[in-house]
Amino acid sequence: SLRFLRQLTMPKGKKKDNSKKGGGGEGDMLKRENVLQAVLLADSFKVFFRPLTLDSPKVLLPLLNVPMINYTLEFLSASGVDELFVLCSAHATQVENHLKDMNLSMKVQVVRCENSFNEGDALRHIAQMRVLKSDFVLIGGDVVTNMSLKSVLAGHKARRKQDRLNIMTAVLKSAEPLHRTRGHADRSVIVIDSDTKQLLVYDCDPDDCKTKLEVSTIIEHPTLEFRMDLMDTSIYICGLDVLDLLIENFDWQDMQRHFLRGVLGDTVLGNKIHTHILSGDYAARIQDPKSYHSISQDIIRRWTYPMVPEFNLVGNTSFGVKRHNIYTERKVHIERSSKVICDSAIGEGTQIGPSCIVEGCVIGRNVIIQEGAQLRNCHVWDGCRIGKGAKIEESLLAQGVILGSDVTVSSNCILGCKLEVKSGVHVPAMSRLVTSLDQSLLDEIEEEEIVAESKKKGIACTGTQAYLYNGELEDIEDDDYKAYCLVPKERVEWPEEDDDDEDHIDNEGITFENPQGSDRIDSKNNTTGDYKGFEKEMVETLHRGIKEKLDVEAISLETSSLKLTHHTLLQDYYSAAFYAFFSLSSPPPVEGKKASKETLKSLLGMLKVWKPIITKFSSSQTDQKLMVEGLARCAKRHAETLEVFAFMINLLYQWDILEEEAALDWEDEETERKDDGDKGSERVLERAKDFLEYLKTADEEEDEDEDE
Repeated sequence: SLRFLRQLTMPKGKKKDNSKKGGGGEGDMLKRENVLQAVLLADSFKVFFRPLTLDSPKVLLPLLNVPMINYTLEFLSASGVDELFVLCSAHATQVENHLKDMNLSMKVQVVRCENSFNEGDALRHIAQMRVLKSDFVLIGGDVVTNMSLKSVLAGHKARRKQDRLNIMTAVLKSAEPLHRTRGHADRSVIVIDSDTKQLLVYDCDPDDCKTKLEVSTIIEHPTLEFRMDLMDTSIYICGLDVLDLLIENFDWQDMQRHFLRGVLGDTVLGNKIHTHILSGDYAARIQDPKSYHSISQDIIRRWTYPMVPEFNLVGNTSFGVKRHNIYTERKVHIERSSKVICDSAIGEGTQIGPSCIVEGCVIGRNVIIQEGAQLRNCHVWDGCRIGKGAKIEESLLAQGVILGSDVTVSSNCILGCKLEVKSGVHVPAMSRLVTSLDQSLLDEIEEEEIVAESKKKGIACTGTQAYLYNGELEDIEDDDYKAYCLVPKERVEWPEEDDDDEDHIDNEGITFENPQGSDRIDSKNNTTGDYKGFEKEMVETLHRGIKEKLDVEAISLETSSLKLTHHTLLQDYYSAAFYAFFSLSSPPPVEGKKASKETLKSLLGMLKVWKPIITKFSSSQTDQKLMVEGLARCAKRHAETLEVFAFMINLLYQWDILEEEAALDWEDEETERKDDGDKGSERVLERAKDFLEYLKTADEEEDEDEDE
């Protein structure tokens, strides 16, 4: 092998003489070792973002109005990387032009790998170039992280110095199996030596959560950790032996499924891989639309600090921050009657007309949103035009999309660049629309057998032709379904061509029937049926857990899984949990009657046990506000719980779970609902009146003391 050839040509005790080549000998070798090199994979070799990636590289797709590769480049630059090799298979020219326009502190070289069809091929290509001279950083071009590489590199170098068989350090992140940033079907079982952090087993596809472990491994490593709560961040520190192994094993395509498992399964060569596990730092890879939306929201909610929008570190942006995690660039105009509710970023030059609602969205630059439009959990890229009364849920609109008046875009749609949709059109859930499929794209699709037998439907639109591109979505397994969703929901049938009149094409635009009927999902308030089913399961789970005296952490984990299964909003999760507690109190509250001392005493005793869990769930001001909103929703849904509403918010405040500003933020939003005619909001505000007055009075007194 290449590694053995190296050893044969450099016997022990004999140093290679470079002086004859004018290289400066040993000094140059030391200098070369001090140069930190990195390899960035600009292709993921996946199809989750098609059709957007048919004519644009995934790493240049905008993430909070900045190409996602910029986040990775900022991390590498901050980590002291001196020389970067960017491996490109598709759209290399676009990537190269983008990098030329950036003012980077490191030397960057684009390596074209047009004949590479997977990660292994691309890495074998650069291995044959012999441009990497020492240990290097390997990373995906779609990684977002705020970690520091300093300690990882130091640990890796120390282990390499001790034993050259320590060929790699993999950076892993603590994340529960159903965590929002984990891969759609990531159920990996990882076994680590507790003392040395050596990686012993990496099983991507465990059989019913079972994995095999050799007896010899148990004997050699007496203290083991079996983990399902770790996710691979696609950040590795590699020795040159990694490239040698990839050349020798030409069938290894994927770093996780093939390389890691291959090295760990080879007991002959004795190569070792160690891990560096992140706990406080953030690191995640944008693998699919689901993680794209989740990571966008994580950045907005400041999990990536200091890489947050208002610091404008990763691109030519001008974001400022307001309350409720709302970020706006310069020259943004929002009419007074419109509401940008929370967790949103709005790009420069965007105009939002009167009576609009924007919630949980990323809006690009120079977007025009006309009167009465509603956008929830959406990504709207630069230059889009949203007509009057349009409703868009949990979907992505690429550059230049134009929607007419009263257009409805249901959840998890992707509308391709410059698509135009006429007024009154309903685009059903999971539709992927493009303006054209030219012959070169059709040839590519046929060659890769991605959209074999797919049903493409021509759709008459204003000034252009549109095609329904659901290609690879047609036959995917249920496990993979959620990866294609920005916000995963229960599976729906894909829109397809029929002979009947339900789906038809006319000159007025797109006319589809919703596969699950005409009922629209209200992502803000949740449908009654959906919530009632979730609440019933939550109450049963908490009642059973408390009755059987199960550990509160175990019960909390089970209820969190319920939340993910039902795709429930956090405030509805709180609402159901509080209702379960209230119904368990002895005696339970009664509608129209003041809560008895026995009821409050029973409730207090139960909540004391759960205080650590409640505290953990309310670490941020936004979480606290949502908790009070959940409490208010519970009081609106179950009139008897209104009798303990004031007691609960006072208790949360006394326990330092609820901060003053979060409570006042909730009051502002609840007052807006009351002004819109919500009688339930009026009732809960009346019950909270004394508490809120106390907060305001205390705040005024504090200001007076400061003035003195």
